[in-house]
Amino acid sequence: MDTLITLLTSLGPQHWLVFGLILLIAEMASGTTYLLWPAVAAFLTALVAWTGTTNWVAEMAIFAVLVIALTAFGRPLVKRWRDGHAADGLNERSKTLIGTQGVITVFANGTGSVKIADTIWRAVSDEALAPGQTVVIDAVDGATLKVRAAAT
Repeated sequence: MDTLITLLTSLGPQHWLVFGLILLIAEMASGTTYLLWPAVAAFLTALVAWTGTTNWVAEMAIFAVLVIALTAFGRPLVKRWRDGHAADGLNERSKTLIGTQGVITVFANGTGSVKIADTIWRAVSDEALAPGQTVVIDAVDGATLKVRAAAT
């Protein structure tokens, strides 16, 4: 027990800084934001420790309170930010196709394929469409486009 207390009393601001860096590196490797808030709390605790006005008990308490507070308030902010940017269509090319035009390559019995730029997509429609006809993408379901005839 004496060894543990000796170790804790010898903790300085540089230890909190290194701990924060380790947590930040682990966070960057995982990308989950679970370790982001403890890393920020460790950096803030290092700043407080650099003032020299606290002992190890106060630093541990500051770290614990900061982890809880930052996690409680920071996670919803990051979640809202991530959800807002998920609507941009990042990594979802098909969502960006809604409203664009393509040309029917093959179509029969309500299903076929549409060429958009240099890619051919599977398409479905309630309308009778002919090859070479221009269509507008209304919706996307997986890799299937819901299309309608473009107004001429």
